[in-house]
This record gives sequence, structure tokens and C-alpha cells, in this order.
Amino acid sequence: MAGNAYIAIDLGAESGRTIVGLVDRGRLHLAEIHRFRHLARQLPSGLHWDLMGLWGNILEGVACAVDWADSQGQTLTSLGVDTWGVDYALLGQSGELLAMPHCYRDERNNVAFDRAVEAVGAETLYDATGIQLLPLNTLFQVLAQHAAEPELLSRAQQLLFIPDLLHYFFTGRTTCEATIASTSQMTDARTGTWNLDLLAKLALPTQMLQDIVPPGTNVGTILPHVAAATGASEQLQVVAPASHDTASAIAAVPAEVGTSWAYISSGTWSLMGAELPGPCVTPAARAANFTNEGGVDGTIRFLKNLIGLWPVQECRRALENSGQTLDYAALTAAAADAEPFRTLLDLNYPPLMSPGEMPRKIADFARASGQPEPESAGQLVRCCLESLALLYRRTLDELEAVLERKFDVLHVVGGGGRNELLNQFTANAVGRPVVVGPEEATAAGNVLVQAMAAGQIANLAELRKVVRTSFEPKRYEPEDTDAWSAAAARFAEIIGG
Repeated sequence: MAGNAYIAIDLGAESGRTIVGLVDRGRLHLAEIHRFRHLARQLPSGLHWDLMGLWGNILEGVACAVDWADSQGQTLTSLGVDTWGVDYALLGQSGELLAMPHCYRDERNNVAFDRAVEAVGAETLYDATGIQLLPLNTLFQVLAQHAAEPELLSRAQQLLFIPDLLHYFFTGRTTCEATIASTSQMTDARTGTWNLDLLAKLALPTQMLQDIVPPGTNVGTILPHVAAATGASEQLQVVAPASHDTASAIAAVPAEVGTSWAYISSGTWSLMGAELPGPCVTPAARAANFTNEGGVDGTIRFLKNLIGLWPVQECRRALENSGQTLDYAALTAAAADAEPFRTLLDLNYPPLMSPGEMPRKIADFARASGQPEPESAGQLVRCCLESLALLYRRTLDELEAVLERKFDVLHVVGGGGRNELLNQFTANAVGRPVVVGPEEATAAGNVLVQAMAAGQIANLAELRKVVRTSFEPKRYEPEDTDAWSAAAARFAEIIGG
């Protein structure tokens, strides 16, 4: 098989993967080469990412990709990194990392968030940026850092988001890619540039901010020591894809031109929204707390960040710690057999956002809301999945109200699409067809933006045509809609509105 081969390094909040994508005669072929787990670690200074462990796994993945390409007679064109949003690192004058990057779940961000809202006002923050107000956003992380150790920010010469940092590790060159910068609440969604007026109001330094570049920008070639460590050619290019993983995933939604569609990028987080040609920064958008993030080809991802499969992941981790080793398939099967709508959760309940003791936190919420506590693994997971599907329904209603339009179909992309029970629950809850796939949308989008940079694909419409040609989605039709409507009414009462 001939064609251009690209390496996608796709990092989620729980695991990382190296995938090689081959684009040949209008079709995309993906091969997963390497997978690893990574977690944030608690240190005396807070919750941090294990950056050196992450980098070691990335180098191992690239080496495996080089071996695979050699075995297949393929030449690698470029590599690119996508990751979760908002987290960042600081470089000093010499280019040295000044501190280990914090994880967005660090509790210090909550205090900074409250102070910023009190100082500037929620309306001002939203109107200035067009971004959903969440304590995890980069703006509040930077404020927390400034309060804890202001001299660190004053010494910083570069602020790099995690994919930008990893591109720097590969090449020695610094860039700031647009889709990942757009998650920060430090840019203006209308212009795509840093909102220096807002940062000045919050008395934050700005010397570490650099020009923002679009997805598909060529960063440079890999450094000699990276080539030596991985066996890659020193001519291997590094291209910034849509570096926010959701931006890559939404680029690979296999939607037909002219259809009315909304999307969910499903994983640890669920990002639910619509693709727009420009930002929507209106009082209605602000009241509903929707965000405007950058996409490929100048599009806007108008969406809301939802908690996603995080509670299920945390339940599994807690069950493992108690001696119950169950994979996700077994947990989902147990959930399918559990009683419907026994316990419903407010997934915005703050304790559910933080790691650890998830079954206890769910039990606490059930007890406080007058519902039965889950008594088995199946009941735990079912209440998480049903509540998430009902949250999707509520969010879709809000999306349609804010945009004053109806969506005929809901596309689900990402690893969460493997959960067929959740897919069916989602179709049941929203009362319209759900089209799932590709599961590897993030890697597909990453690879195909690299292919755009190489001149192999012209634009976003052609990119999506390649996705439709290459993958067969699965369609779910609504079932039991009356029961789900009744559950939605009860869910509204539980969450207060």
C-alpha cells in the first residue's frame, strides 16, 4: 500500500496513544502502535502531570512507529501531538522548564476562580473571551500560580500549552497553536488573539505570550538527539495539528455538507455542541454557559464541557482498589442488567469532579437527594450512564434554544463511542438518531490536518469526505422515549431546574 504516513500522538487525561495514519487514494488507514496510561500525581505543591514519564512513553511510541513504518515499507512524513485542553508549562530565558505543569483538577484553581469572578464579574469574563466559565481554565490556573509564586510568572519567557510543549521537546522551537490556545479563557473568540485588556484588569504579566498560529503549521524538524533515541530520520517534520484533542475529533466528524448536526466528543470529558462559522457571544450563550473554541479552517466549536465518563473511570479505579477488577466491558454489561432510573446524579455536583472515592461521593449525593444508594458495580455505572444521557438531552435543548435552530442528528465521536449502552441511552434521551464513529476521530483529525499541511488534502470539507469514505459509522434509533421523558422530568427536579 502506497501513500503518505503520519504519526499522531494522541494524549487524553488518562491514557496516551501513538497511531500511524496512512492516506492513500482518498482513504485513511489507522494503525495503533503504542498505548500507555498516565496519571496526575499529588506533590506537596499540588496536583501535577508526570511530564518526564509522559515524554518517555511518547519517545517509545515514536520508536515503535518508526519500526512499524520500516516493516511496511512506508516513509513517515510528519508527526503531531494533540492533548486535552487548558494545562500549560512555563519556560525561562534559557528555554528550561521552570516548574512541573499542574493538572487542571488542582484544587487551588477554585480559589482563583472565585477571586476573578469577584474582581471582574462573570459577565465581563465571558463577554471578553466567549469561553465557558470553569475553574479549570488556564486563566484561573495562571491566577492561582500568580498568587502562589508571582516571581515564577515574571521569569517566564514562554507559556506553552501541553501539545506546544511537546512539540518544543521534539524540535527546540516554540509555537502556540490556535485551537489549544482557544481553550484558555485568555483569548478573544472574536479575534482569536490574546485578550490583553482582560489580562491587564487581572494584573497578570503577558511577556510570556507569543503569536498564535493556525492548525497545520509546520513547527520544524526533530532534534538530532530525538532522532537518535527513536530511530527516526532527522528530516521528520513536526506539524501542529488541531492540537486540542476535541478540535481534531470534531474535524473528523463524518457529517454530510448541508445536514443539520450537533456533536459529542465522548471520553473522560464530553464536549457537546455545534460547529459554527463564527463565534456566538450573546447573553443567551452566556446564560447557558456555552464556550466558543477554535476549530479547523477558521470554524468555531460552540460547545459545553460536560463531565463525561470520568465518574465511570473513577468508579472502576475505586473498585480495583477494593479488589474488584472489572474491565469497562464487564462494568457496562453489569449496568445493562441493573434497574433503570434507580438513582440519578447531578453530574455538576462538585465532589464528582475531583479524583478519589467516587462510589462514596455518589452514595453521598444519592442520600442527600433522597434516592437509593447504589449497592453494586452495575448500579453505580448505570446511574452514571443514565445521568450522562439525560445531561446530553438537557444540553441539546439549551443548544437549540441559544442558536434558535433544530438539529436532526447527533454525531458521537471518540473513545466513548465504544460504550454501546451509553450510545443507546443517548438516542433514547435526545429522541433522535445518534450516529457513532469514528472511535478514532481524534487521531483521524490529527493525521488529516497533517495531510492538509503536506498538501494532500485541500480543506475541511475534503477532510470529512476522506473520513466518510474510510469509516462505517453505527446508527442508533431512539427507543422507550416515554420512559426517558419521564426520567428527564425527574432529572430536572434533582438538578434544580
